[in-house]
Amino acid sequence: MRRLFVEEIPWAYACCDTLITAEDVASASRFQNERRRNEHLAWRRVVRRELGRNISIGYNEVGAPVVECPDTYISVAHGAGCVAVAISDSRVGVDIERADRDFGSVSSRYMSEQEVQMSQNGLWAAKVWCAKEALYKLYGRRGVELREELIIESYDEDNEQLRARMVGQATAVVDIELRGDNVIVAVAYFE
Repeated sequence: MRRLFVEEIPWAYACCDTLITAEDVASASRFQNERRRNEHLAWRRVVRRELGRNISIGYNEVGAPVVECPDTYISVAHGAGCVAVAISDSRVGVDIERADRDFGSVSSRYMSEQEVQMSQNGLWAAKVWCAKEALYKLYGRRGVELREELIIESYDEDNEQLRARMVGQATAVVDIELRGDNVIVAVAYFE
């Protein structure tokens, strides 16, 4: 079971939102920036709506969010005015990005020459960035060199799916989705 939720981030939360808990508000208060507080509340609201208001949300040793629920894994991302939440019965990673960001100017920092040659699609650099960010979350290790340690092995352009791996680790699948004209979402998982 793997579910993906992509939702717009509200500018403000109503004080009577029954899904937002005092714990969520306290957790969000550590952010000085209002946008960051709203992003934080948005993903926590989705998790509580889907898994129950009383679900315990914490963080693992690398700072990724976790829930105290047997065989339930989450991954969250925010960007493009949206929040993406993946909920699964196995490890999962998600990322969301605006497609119109200038990924091409920095692609040599995260893409090998072989990866560059895999597609002529104008959004390829953005898709690779998004996929590698989702993979980074899936593998759950800090300090990963995206170009050297996360390797895209193949890309199925018809199905918007790629296979990739972290050096020395099992191969993962990444599903890529273009939402609307300008939002790319990538979900990474092990088969």
